[in-house]
Amino acid sequence: MCGISGLVGADAVRHEHTVGAMGASQSHRGPDGTMHAAAMDGRAVVAMNTLLIVDPQAMPGPYLDRESGILLAFNGEIYNYRQQAAAWGIPLGDRESDSHFLLRAWAKIGPSCLDGLDGMFALAVYDPRSGKLFLARDRLGEKPLYWRLDGGRLAFASEVTTLTGYGPAPLVLRPEVLAIETPVGAETPFQGIQLLAPATVLTFDITTGSLDQHVYWRLEDRQPFTGTYREALAKYSVILAEQVPLRVPACDFALLLLSGGLDSSVLAYLMRPPVCVTVRYPGQDRLDESKVAATIARDIGAELVVVEPDPSTSPRCCRT
Repeated sequence: MCGISGLVGADAVRHEHTVGAMGASQSHRGPDGTMHAAAMDGRAVVAMNTLLIVDPQAMPGPYLDRESGILLAFNGEIYNYRQQAAAWGIPLGDRESDSHFLLRAWAKIGPSCLDGLDGMFALAVYDPRSGKLFLARDRLGEKPLYWRLDGGRLAFASEVTTLTGYGPAPLVLRPEVLAIETPVGAETPFQGIQLLAPATVLTFDITTGSLDQHVYWRLEDRQPFTGTYREALAKYSVILAEQVPLRVPACDFALLLLSGGLDSSVLAYLMRPPVCVTVRYPGQDRLDESKVAATIARDIGAELVVVEPDPSTSPRCCRT
């Protein structure tokens, strides 16, 4: 899952303990370690809760580019990072992941590198060369990122409760919460704390205190498909066959949750996981899809783990 948090401002390094506490409050997001780091100029401190997915042996974040001084905290996964690294001439070592690629891509290209990324992410980049913090989210906003401005400092975090612990944030009862029981847009139930919108880059200039947001991708700008149904089906099939394998982890993994449905079945055939997991409810034959799951697992040569939840006991597992 991963998580990020941090604080930027002229005296940010004086609040390193605070950022460490912010990171610790999100430690459940990063079972592979929670660490924080200060920028070389002392005007930014960032924390990162790391869950290693791309390479279980990779170095946990935050990540520092010593040549430029750029500091990166990253939550998410870039699926096409190796292809883009080759296209942009960015070197990658054997034990380096998408985070290392992103750090060097930002140092070389800047925010425009976002246009070439295929993935889900929320990131924070501090560039001491310009004295600016950049916050960004993926195109559809799969990964969360909240922020608040407090005088000359800007704080950010993956969880809104992390920022409520940073300073006072009175609850605000917004009309939409009464109507649909959830906030909408960039507003949150806490005064002064906002959610960064999807496909948006926030730039905070520490020297001037100015703040700017711009959208780097819009769904409405995409041209609608005008071909026939058969052409659409063919194109969709090609996209699936190209994109799904990019999301396969480099390490051992399992597919959760394989059922008799079309979506998980297609994923199983395209991803070829070594282990598949399905659920069977004792006494509920109408809901039992384990036979179809067993057929698919056998077809792709995967081990099938069947979980049987029971109200009176803990879930039982059996392997077929």
